[in-house]
Amino acid sequence: MNVKITIMGCGSAYGVPLIGGNWGKCDPNNPKNRRLCPSILVENDDGKFIVDMGPDIRQQAEKYNIQLLDGLFLTHPHSDHIGGMGHLPALMYYYQGCNLPIYADRFTRKEVERNWWYMFDPKINVEYWGDGRPYFSEIIPYYPMKIGEIDVLPFIQDHNSMDSLGIRIGNFAYCTDIRSFPEKSYGLLRDLDVFVVDCNNEFDTDKSHSYLEQSLRWAKELNAKTTYLTHLDHTMDYDTISAKLPENVHLAYDGLILECD
Repeated sequence: MNVKITIMGCGSAYGVPLIGGNWGKCDPNNPKNRRLCPSILVENDDGKFIVDMGPDIRQQAEKYNIQLLDGLFLTHPHSDHIGGMGHLPALMYYYQGCNLPIYADRFTRKEVERNWWYMFDPKINVEYWGDGRPYFSEIIPYYPMKIGEIDVLPFIQDHNSMDSLGIRIGNFAYCTDIRSFPEKSYGLLRDLDVFVVDCNNEFDTDKSHSYLEQSLRWAKELNAKTTYLTHLDHTMDYDTISAKLPENVHLAYDGLILECD
């Protein structure tokens, strides 16, 4: 099963640069330092879906031609991962005669419905642009599922104040917004071809996220062939941090394309 993964956004919660043009330690002349909120596009001949729908989804959708999808997978309900859900009525323009499944666990679903209550209240006539509708399909961690015809295995991650969900697709795994792995989840990640993992900053300053030393330790312990670090904040200059990485570990960047079996 050959799958193409596009990193649509590898930035931290507030992107790079921060509001007002604050680049922090990142060189504004390097385009790989310009980062949108975290999201990926997963596709092959039999399916196409995105992971998370943050506040940058409108420009991500334009750049990567996101219209008709087989699903939307939500990792957790922080705003940088669900903040673009308000665009669903306009996205439905492309859904003529079909609906859009939103895959989420119960906690994330409740938070989406609480924030965008008007879209899911049957008493309110939301002006969707097409006749399709978004609907929820529950994710049960550790139970294999299909989005389109793409096999996905969701698993739990510790994000400190809440759980988040990681996904494994063949020999690829995407693990953003994570502080630590439950033992059961960690055991699912050995010997990957491509491991994309949270590394919010270089040092241990954010107790909800991983940092450079820890992410490198995971990559080594799990024996990943190639690792890409994502969810990068404005202290993570591409060239400066890249110079400190082992040969098989790289910083992700917006627009990076990965292919996995």
